[in-house]
Amino acid sequence: MAGKYGSASVAVTIDDAPGGSPQTITPYVREIGGIKIEAINQQSNPFGVSAEEHTPVGVKKVGPIPIHGFFNTTATSGPHVVFNPAAGDNDPQGATRTFTFTPGDGKTFTAEVRLLSYEILAKNGALSEYEAVIQPTGAFTLT
Repeated sequence: MAGKYGSASVAVTIDDAPGGSPQTITPYVREIGGIKIEAINQQSNPFGVSAEEHTPVGVKKVGPIPIHGFFNTTATSGPHVVFNPAAGDNDPQGATRTFTFTPGDGKTFTAEVRLLSYEILAKNGALSEYEAVIQPTGAFTLT
């Protein structure tokens, strides 16, 4: 049903390695950075104008996406297993990981991604956390 959606509607899936198996990591995600789709433009103002002009170049991009949550080593689907860099993450010819984000109402963002970083954060008097950053690459869909 169309309308507003909250955190209970969110679902997150990512492959556990480049070319790996999809894992639902929703229970381990507490925050996900914005999925910002940007149209690339080139500055195109000619001499003699007093304001900058821009023209689209026909290319879109999605910036890095940070994913945060509590550190967890649950086999197969925990963030430490899924985001711990695999050999293929460093291979220029290596496969990508498929990432799917569902914010609600069955709407879905799907992209091939590369793992940029994985960090374990220990805090005094608090639960340990993680932060992974993924970078979409190539075509994507937003339905």
